Amino acid sequence: MDPLPSGWEVRLDESTGRYYFVDHNMRTTQWKHPTTGKLYVPTKEKPQYPTTLVTQQTQDDNADDSGTKIIRDVIRKARLLQPEIEAFSGAKKDKEYLRLMETLEVLILELDGVILQGQGEVRAMRRAAVVEIQHLIQMLESQSLKPCSLVVPNSENSATDEH
Repeated sequence: MDPLPSGWEVRLDESTGRYYFVDHNMRTTQWKHPTTGKLYVPTKEKPQYPTTLVTQQTQDDNADDSGTKIIRDVIRKARLLQPEIEAFSGAKKDKEYLRLMETLEVLILELDGVILQGQGEVRAMRRAAVVEIQHLIQMLESQSLKPCSLVVPNSENSATDEH
């Protein structure tokens, strides 16, 4: 079988007995080889090279790239919320609080979707990102507990000024 471009993987469809190709970059599949356009059907003889090894390496490389990209994007989005969180001065029932909290929770859910496949570096990155988002959640909860500083005009001073 011809070599695959970066981010591609070959798999066997057991229901049809044919190989298909997975493009992890575009998240699509196709029956034809991405560069040659050939259809591949497994033969009964042993393959020249272990397809599972090639498949696993391609999958790991792509998972690492996409995993770290997702984590970096989530961290960037979370850090963009920090000024809003620091400036928040409302209650837990306020729409702004609920929006910020929901956004932070969605970011944590995005991190749950990162495929680790035993990659320590990606795991450590994801853990650090979760800790950072949890810190922002705690900061938001703390901001919601602070008393609101409402400016109330002093009625005594305004009455004496009129005389």
